[in-house]
Amino acid sequence: MGMLTLAAAMLGGRVAIAPAAPTAAAPAAAVALDPNALLLPPPTDGGPVKVAVALHVLNLSDIDEVKERFDLTGYLLADWRDPRLAYHPTGPADGFRALRLGSVWQPQLVLINSSGPRNLLETSLKVEPGGEVEYTERFDATMTSTFELRPFPFDSQRLDVIVHPFITQQSVIAFVASDQPVWTAAEFSSYSSLESWEFRSLTSSLGHSRTARGRAIPEARFVLTIQRRVPFYIWKVFLPLLLMVMVSWTVFWFDPGEPSSQVQIAVTTILTIIAFAFAIALTLPRVPYLTFADGFFLSCYVFAFLAMVELTAVHVAYRGQRRELALRIRYTARRLIPAAFVITVAVLIVHFLL
Repeated sequence: MGMLTLAAAMLGGRVAIAPAAPTAAAPAAAVALDPNALLLPPPTDGGPVKVAVALHVLNLSDIDEVKERFDLTGYLLADWRDPRLAYHPTGPADGFRALRLGSVWQPQLVLINSSGPRNLLETSLKVEPGGEVEYTERFDATMTSTFELRPFPFDSQRLDVIVHPFITQQSVIAFVASDQPVWTAAEFSSYSSLESWEFRSLTSSLGHSRTARGRAIPEARFVLTIQRRVPFYIWKVFLPLLLMVMVSWTVFWFDPGEPSSQVQIAVTTILTIIAFAFAIALTLPRVPYLTFADGFFLSCYVFAFLAMVELTAVHVAYRGQRRELALRIRYTARRLIPAAFVITVAVLIVHFLL
């Protein structure tokens, strides 16, 4: 070094000394991971991120057949793998670590048949040592579904819960089968909100739906099958109607010469059926097509009216001194009208229920 200084002084110039080059023994500098990079989808082998979706139902309430809506409370779960979040556990208690929502990438799930934004109650995001990430949310939502009410009240319904990725993630995510089975809470069948329905099953399926431009969108579909409880309608609707119609048929066994009491029975029966229909209307769905219950109501109207027609025909024949014709009409009505009613109900059963 002294020689260089001397030579520099001799030449009257200056010398810049380059810094020493790193040696193999020099330690490598630690590279900090950009926090924004964790908001991007995790690296894959070139395909989409595989996300498993599951649904746990806690409560099902306020099933509205007219508006075709129902209220759902449940857990929505999503699992995927992000190798960037893998870590070495420090001990047996370090089985998972909680993450803050929004700090890492996560699938954004949309209930596409919800009538409005779902209400998030609690959320959880955690990662396991291998990088397996689990997102859980408890939510309330009002869902829409298509109701098939033609067999009403002997109907069962399929209530759909359809999950799609958010529009910006539709090409990034692929739904796969979940290891967590879909289930319902143990108290589900005893909830008072289901007094008119009986829960049957909850199933799930994976597929794709198509946009107007033909693009495939990943779809997870959960189907809740429920069966209507029919004893209320049997004891409070069908049996009273049947008895009213049978009361109108009692005129077939009256003496044709006593029309006043027969007219009173027939008219009273028709008015009673009409009043009963108005009273029970609030419990029946208002749909633009005929249901089994509508068909039964109409049949009761028709056959109560036929009793009135028979009564009029018999009275006219009897007053015209055609007693044998009046008796023949009455004898035929005793057998024909009840038999025709039974056949009509059988046709309704075949048409609406089978």
